[in-house]
Amino acid sequence: MPRSPRSTAGIGVGVACVAAALLFALWNGAGRAPAPPPEAPPPAPSVTASVPPAPPAAQPLVEPPAEDATPVVISEPAAPGEAVGQRRPRFRVDDLRDEMMASNPDLAQFRTLQRKVLLKPEEREQLRGIYKDRARIEVARRDLLAESEQTYSDDNQFRRMYRVEYLGMALEWKDNPERAHLLDTVESLVMARNIRSTQDLDVRRSLSGDKVEMMMILLHNDRARAEQLLAQSRGTPYEPLLEYARVRFDALWALARQQQTSNP
Repeated sequence: MPRSPRSTAGIGVGVACVAAALLFALWNGAGRAPAPPPEAPPPAPSVTASVPPAPPAAQPLVEPPAEDATPVVISEPAAPGEAVGQRRPRFRVDDLRDEMMASNPDLAQFRTLQRKVLLKPEEREQLRGIYKDRARIEVARRDLLAESEQTYSDDNQFRRMYRVEYLGMALEWKDNPERAHLLDTVESLVMARNIRSTQDLDVRRSLSGDKVEMMMILLHNDRARAEQLLAQSRGTPYEPLLEYARVRFDALWALARQQQTSNP
């Protein structure tokens, strides 16, 4: 049976609607296939196979003071060849100190008087004369600058160690007429740029230890002045050293206060 004109027109309209819908979808991109997901990045190469070995660290100019395996013992040892008896045995450090004292009679005199528990009046005056002697203060300053030291020696280290002790004890005498000069001397030694890359590592460590001790002396006697020096050292190789001295000084005082409160 032939189709009626109505049914043929209906079919034509249906086809036209479907075609229009398809064209509209394509025009709006609805009919486009979704973009493929991005490709996963390739696996990273092995780190150990591609990274070159790190270069050796640069040697710092200012070295932290080394912990001495043979500490300086305060108690008096037996004399050479003497039976121990009531004294402690002698160590190598005692022989080194005695050798240094034999070649520095001014330090030997200071140490003998300073270690006496009970001083006679004339000995006290003699010791105070040593504390205010500008010539001795100048000798201490020159030794602690260590301008000619390039290689390490025990003799030099012991001499500088007792020069630091001398300056500190001279400042402990609060009525010392040379107190201002002593403070100026200690400050100049703390700020001196006397640690050089041409010196042996042990020399630099030894001089760093001297600076730490002198900074602690300054903190004890003039805290504001020491804090000012620390501020002036900001950004220099000496800043960590002086900061270490301050931290160590405060820790020791905190420990001392704690022991006093726990043992009244």
